[in-house]
Amino acid sequence: MVKFEGQVKSAAAAAMTALALAALAGKAQAQEVYVHGGTLGAGIGAALPLNSWTGVHAEFEGLGFSHSVNGNDNQYDGHLKLLQGGLYMDVFPFHSSGFRLTAGALINDDELSAHAVPNAQGNYKIGDDFVPAVGPAPSATVTLPRVMPYVGIGYGHKPVSKGFGLTFDLGVAYGRPRTHYNVPAIYSMFTTQANIDEQEQKINDKVERYKIYPVVQLGVSYRF
Repeated sequence: MVKFEGQVKSAAAAAMTALALAALAGKAQAQEVYVHGGTLGAGIGAALPLNSWTGVHAEFEGLGFSHSVNGNDNQYDGHLKLLQGGLYMDVFPFHSSGFRLTAGALINDDELSAHAVPNAQGNYKIGDDFVPAVGPAPSATVTLPRVMPYVGIGYGHKPVSKGFGLTFDLGVAYGRPRTHYNVPAIYSMFTTQANIDEQEQKINDKVERYKIYPVVQLGVSYRF
């Protein structure tokens, strides 16, 4: 079951970002705050115009959920934590439209952690060997780069009028996942380091295919 993680530091950081953006805006007459949700999670942000056709926005969001997956003859119980912020430049090519081109950086602390679950015979698969589950489970952790470039299109954040509005973002962030596979020392009694390295490589080969992170976010804004 998906469960949103009310990260206190995420909300605090987002609030400070919104305040900082408002302060930087100075005498700008159309500052904006917004809430949104989607593939990056749920969060808040703030936007400000630079002129009639460009602007910037910054945001923080998060999401967490647990899920069981099968891979390389093992079942894994995993937990995905998404916690990130972003800083983006917006370009509005059409004077009378809120359509925009957006580019920037996604700054994240995302992590997928999972531990192996014994099969019906009470074994784990490590490389080519099945080993008895006699100690802590082998585990894997997958992380993304701290900073990932982002490009996309969207709607909203255009400084036109005060009041409520809609925001929408569709784009991609790029980053190569990194994998760390941990096998407790006790299992060296039942398998070789070569098998452990092979299992880590299998996991790494599987996750490295996911270098492109799709971004779809929908939100509600208020301009004042």
